[in-house]
Amino acid sequence: MSSIVEDPAIPLIGMPSTRQSQYLATNNNKHDNRHSSKHVAKVGSRLACRKDLFLQRKRLCEASLLLAVAGIALMMLENELVVHNVIARSEADSIVLKLAVTATTVGCLATLMWYHVVDVRLFIVNNSMADWRLAVTPGRVASVCVELAVCAVHPIPGEYYVSWMTTDSDNHLTAQKVMVPLDVVLSLPMFLRLYLLLRYITLHSRLFASSPSIGVLNRVRFNFRFIFKSIMALHPGYALSLFMLSFFLLASWSLRLCEVYNDATHARVHGDFLNSMWVVASTFLTIGYGDIVPNSVCGRGVAVMSGVMGAGCTALVVAVLARKLELSSAERHVHDFVLEAHIGKRLKNKAANVIKRAWRLFKLNKEAAAKEVERGLIRTLDCRMLKEQSRLQRAIHGMREVRTEKRRLRGSAMPMLDVLRVQTEIATQLGEVRTRQQGLEDKVGRLEDTMLRVYDKLCFVSGDSGHGCRC
Repeated sequence: MSSIVEDPAIPLIGMPSTRQSQYLATNNNKHDNRHSSKHVAKVGSRLACRKDLFLQRKRLCEASLLLAVAGIALMMLENELVVHNVIARSEADSIVLKLAVTATTVGCLATLMWYHVVDVRLFIVNNSMADWRLAVTPGRVASVCVELAVCAVHPIPGEYYVSWMTTDSDNHLTAQKVMVPLDVVLSLPMFLRLYLLLRYITLHSRLFASSPSIGVLNRVRFNFRFIFKSIMALHPGYALSLFMLSFFLLASWSLRLCEVYNDATHARVHGDFLNSMWVVASTFLTIGYGDIVPNSVCGRGVAVMSGVMGAGCTALVVAVLARKLELSSAERHVHDFVLEAHIGKRLKNKAANVIKRAWRLFKLNKEAAAKEVERGLIRTLDCRMLKEQSRLQRAIHGMREVRTEKRRLRGSAMPMLDVLRVQTEIATQLGEVRTRQQGLEDKVGRLEDTMLRVYDKLCFVSGDSGHGCRC
């Protein structure tokens, strides 16, 4: 590690010579001018090197992604031409295309190696390390080896075959062995190179490029996980639709490539790209009609992956829809205000009904107690009193229900986050009030001292210092 201790008071970028001289003049007790100038030059060179390494790493990421996508495109072109019998695997056209794929693979591996070298240099600069071996950890070495192994897989020039087992689902699940070109086994893993797209999104994100120091201070790592959460928070529908469409097309093409080398009957069915899209769609949406099913192990693996990704994407769609259907803060306040006004009107009506029923019951009781009437009239009054008592009970119960509904609305109107925000705002305002109060008290104290000094001077001038004047 470097023995230089950086002072945070030194500006890191763009220190003018005048400010630098002022800073050096005020720190003579700590360092001499010669040591401070070297220190500032050291920090400036490190920052310039760090900026260059950032740009270089971004360019290498772009180059590696471009070469990886070019290799995938050439691989798909060569397989399509062979499947449609335009060219043969032993012809020169196929060999040229595969050599181009090999060239892009070699270039991708070279750019990846240089990318990790730049990454290690950037790590050394950021942590002020003196030896590069401190940055090369076993975990970093393992990750580099895995990346190189993934990106090194590609179809080789020539015509080679392997055998795998397929199951005839239309003939009592009979198994048979078929010969499949080796290019199928080596072509599908090339789609794993698309992980470089995630790295490209991370390095070219506005969050990553703006100020990663904010994330360091808040203990947040600017990796793809954080960037993906940010994208899903800002544009969930666009990101999810693009991902589902891309996966759907790649899975359909992969399933078609796996199943096109079966027997003649199944090859004719699965050789159609639309049929493969139908199988992937029914599996992705967890429907599974079963009219067309994959027969090879490779095709079944693609179907399993489609089902798993379909379940995950369905959960994400439900979460996005639930968040979209949720009312915003302003909408919720307006909604609660309108409901509270409506409930207030209902509560007034219920209270008026209670008063009306109670008043009628009071009149009937007063009428029955004041008059001595016949027996039939007393029975009539008793029936009317029972009806009014029943109506009064129903009115009281309705008023209580409206009160409970209003209380429930007030309880759900302000969630816990709003309460915390209001408390924070109140605490901030109280702090500002206390600060202003303290400043006002200081001003009043200084004003009192000034008035006393003015009073003393006036007393001294008038010659009445011994008659009531302050000494």
